[in-house]
Amino acid sequence: MIVRFVNRKNELSALEKLFEDSRAQLVIVYGRRRVGKTRLLQEFLKGKKGLYFYIPRGGEETILGELSRAVEPEFFKGFRFQNFSAFLEYLSKKFDEKYIVVIDEFQRLSECEGAISLMQKFWDEDFSRRKAMMILSGSSIGVIRRVALEGDAPLYGRRTYTIEVKPLEFLDLREWFKNYSGEDLVKIYAAFGGTPAYLEKIDEGVPPERNIIGLILKKGGALYDEPEYLLLEELRVPSHYMDILTAISFGKRTFSEISDFTKVRRENLTTYLSSLEMLKLISREHPVLVEKKRTYYVMTDPFFEFWFRFVRPNKSVLELGLEESLWRNIEEDFNSYLGLVFERISREHIVSKIRSGEIEIDADVIGRWEYGGEEIDLIAYSSREKRGILFEVKWKELQYSDAKNILSKLIGKSHLVKIEKKEYGLIAKKLSGKEMLKKEGFFAMDLDDMA
Repeated sequence: MIVRFVNRKNELSALEKLFEDSRAQLVIVYGRRRVGKTRLLQEFLKGKKGLYFYIPRGGEETILGELSRAVEPEFFKGFRFQNFSAFLEYLSKKFDEKYIVVIDEFQRLSECEGAISLMQKFWDEDFSRRKAMMILSGSSIGVIRRVALEGDAPLYGRRTYTIEVKPLEFLDLREWFKNYSGEDLVKIYAAFGGTPAYLEKIDEGVPPERNIIGLILKKGGALYDEPEYLLLEELRVPSHYMDILTAISFGKRTFSEISDFTKVRRENLTTYLSSLEMLKLISREHPVLVEKKRTYYVMTDPFFEFWFRFVRPNKSVLELGLEESLWRNIEEDFNSYLGLVFERISREHIVSKIRSGEIEIDADVIGRWEYGGEEIDLIAYSSREKRGILFEVKWKELQYSDAKNILSKLIGKSHLVKIEKKEYGLIAKKLSGKEMLKKEGFFAMDLDDMA
């Protein structure tokens, strides 16, 4: 297992600026479990006077016991806070000594009657006047919204900054896995996504396929049941949600398609979809630069998309220990799935190039286009310049002649797109003759440029 601290530069920079500010700071750090929140905060605390507290599941006695053990060396063996108020009074003294306080999985305090309200009271009457820096970190997004992020939440008006820690992007995997090829990295990202705790389990000494089989497909593998555990933590009855995620992973992306596939009543489906959006497991997408915008629901995390596409429908086979046989049967479908993931990676790459200035366009619209049965994989458009770059994305190895044929077809259908000034590009797994294409005025790139 390789443990790395990759990227998170923006999050660390934000925390450092807050630390240097002279005002009191109540910071909410949240994100799905195992996404790297704790590691981020440990990295931030390095070289600083800091206290880290973890809130376990359980009632008041369990929580107070854990909080007490964390500071026991400072007092005496068997020391114990008598109540939550005593713990907060202890923090007040530490804030006087310029300590940073981190409370991890703080949302579990909502299970301890009156704890969140008491924290609110101490912040208003004490901590905020001591120029304290308190960081509340949590992973149950639904609960965090109720206690800290929504307008009527107890801590809503007190928080001074919010950081959502998201999974890593594909481009970050280059820094993590030094020995894998670009194609290997796409396979890893397509199956494991960008959650650091999942990536840490990967053995770079063996091919991606062996990691997928051993960690995800194999009964008892470290990630075999992971999505079910996460949904059980967030949702009381996850079965309908799992059916919806399965439908989307199978390409049922419109409301009607999902409803027909799952047989969930339409009035209930809206609520279920909203909950999955809140958990950041799905998002809505709309074709760009068209008047009638259809709404599509897409999975946001490749790991969950892989699991609901390949694991859940085949659980009966996997329970029998036939993961090797299953892999041989799904390998071709997995390659088709890589094409979908490659489109996502390509968009991420284009955005990074625009952000860095390597592609010069003030794009305020980026996305997929479709009209009358025609599709264009990616358009980057500047409404100020009335200019757009139209891209086709192919998970294939292309020769120069193949590339020219694809670009010719792209130019042919581009008359349907309402853009005054148009440029064209092609992104492929492997693109021979890309330098020649660039000289001809096209944007041309392949996986080597990304990975």
